[in-house]
Amino acid sequence: MNGIEAIVTTHLDTWNSPAGPERLTAIASVYAPDVVIGEPQGTLTGHEGMEQAIAALQSQLPGTELRRSGPIQVAQDLVTYAWSLGTPDGPVVASGRDVLFIRDHDVAALYVVIDTP
Repeated sequence: MNGIEAIVTTHLDTWNSPAGPERLTAIASVYAPDVVIGEPQGTLTGHEGMEQAIAALQSQLPGTELRRSGPIQVAQDLVTYAWSLGTPDGPVVASGRDVLFIRDHDVAALYVVIDTP
């Protein structure tokens, strides 16, 4: 697994992990301390903001998992890929694309684009 693939895998694993100290450790390992999270609902910042974003998704759609559904594409410090969200044995309930800005091997910004029906 190359460096970018490892970052994307850790990022998705973090979003799928339950709340607790392990998730906080994972957040600190993959995201810059001043990470920016840009979502359709607004912008959050920092590790605390990342924890809030993950907790909100898991609260709104319990039992779902994010899965990469397309190839990882890279242009210099930008990384993007398509994802789907659904339960392990159920239908996809949402899909979209993440755009990551990588700085010093950490995710410095995450922009979430949700597909519209």
